[in-house]
Amino acid sequence: MRIIGGIYNERTIFPEDDVIYGSGGRAAAALSQLDSDIKLTSYVGENRRTDIEYHIKNIWKVELEPYYIPEIVSFSYYHGLSTPVIKPTQLPIPNLPTIEVKDNVILQFGMLEGQVIVKGNKVVYDPQNPENPDFFDKNGSTAQDLAYVLNRNEAFMLSQKCDSDEAAAIILSKHNASVVIIKSGAYGAKIYTRTTTEHVGAYMTQKVWSVGSGDIFSAVFAYFWGMKNSTPLEAAQYASKGAALYCETRQLPICEDAFSEKKFKLKFLLPLKKPTEANIYLAGPFFTMGQLWLIEEARTALMNAGFNVFSPYHDVGLGDADEVVPADIQGIEDADVMLALCDGLDAGTLFEVGYAVKKGLPIVAFGEQTSSESMKMLYGTNCKVFKDFASAIYHAQWEAIT
Repeated sequence: MRIIGGIYNERTIFPEDDVIYGSGGRAAAALSQLDSDIKLTSYVGENRRTDIEYHIKNIWKVELEPYYIPEIVSFSYYHGLSTPVIKPTQLPIPNLPTIEVKDNVILQFGMLEGQVIVKGNKVVYDPQNPENPDFFDKNGSTAQDLAYVLNRNEAFMLSQKCDSDEAAAIILSKHNASVVIIKSGAYGAKIYTRTTTEHVGAYMTQKVWSVGSGDIFSAVFAYFWGMKNSTPLEAAQYASKGAALYCETRQLPICEDAFSEKKFKLKFLLPLKKPTEANIYLAGPFFTMGQLWLIEEARTALMNAGFNVFSPYHDVGLGDADEVVPADIQGIEDADVMLALCDGLDAGTLFEVGYAVKKGLPIVAFGEQTSSESMKMLYGTNCKVFKDFASAIYHAQWEAIT
């Protein structure tokens, strides 16, 4: 199988991490034990050339077709769900020649550095650009059998349709796709062909390492659909399992027996409602710049996933107690789950948690700087408590839809 995709330096501040993967590198690493004949086509930064070539050739045992550029592209994340800072800032790189690739089965990720024209039999295309994705065939690329793998925002940007069903219909009918997959994070994914629409659920993991999970989904789907001739639905089911394994353990490569019933132990989630039907109450202090920044980050992450979010700061605001408190209480009454930001142990937030406990509302708490002793009442009332932001966000979503 041919993989086309970036090899990037990825840094995360909370929790701290610094690796060289990128979509192409991560996909090649993931599949390196499933397929012994992988060829990775990518740009390679000369400043990290030795590290990159050693890992790809000697550890992953993957053939590399490199196109050298002066500097590796780097992504810096505050947390796993944040918008990264990308360097160098001038991308694509001027005057790079267009890469042309022809192969039987191809997994193509969008790359920032330059342009790749693809001609293949079975092609899986993941644009990797939620802000400004391109259609696969825009630059003259062709495929006899084409699958798009998109997140919700990419589907909207390509089709200008908010509804996933409408977005998929446009891509299937106007852009020669035979499969369209639209991923929705904690909710799972919908798989569209010209005659069928299927939903594939997600699997609950205790930890959620989100950086690169979409790369794993696309890689596993491409392997089973392209190399093993699985149906789109079967391949997407394997892809959902693969992404969950990565989120939980971050271990690469993935072995085929990891998907077996004997070894795969993660809990399958059967959603009872769609994200647009679920209400999440966002509790937390908002009296300093840092507190308000965290409120904004949490609210944005939940809303980007399609959930309805009640935020006292945004939906009620500051005011007298007789105005603010009844509105906040009503927000808790209407919620399906509470996400509580507990750093600082704000009195108002802890009151909201207590009210929600009494009501029987599921509670997910994020407390990066809190001690077990200070959170004893939350642990003792079966609240889910996390020190990792992305894990807290995902568990709040899972609680809201199941």
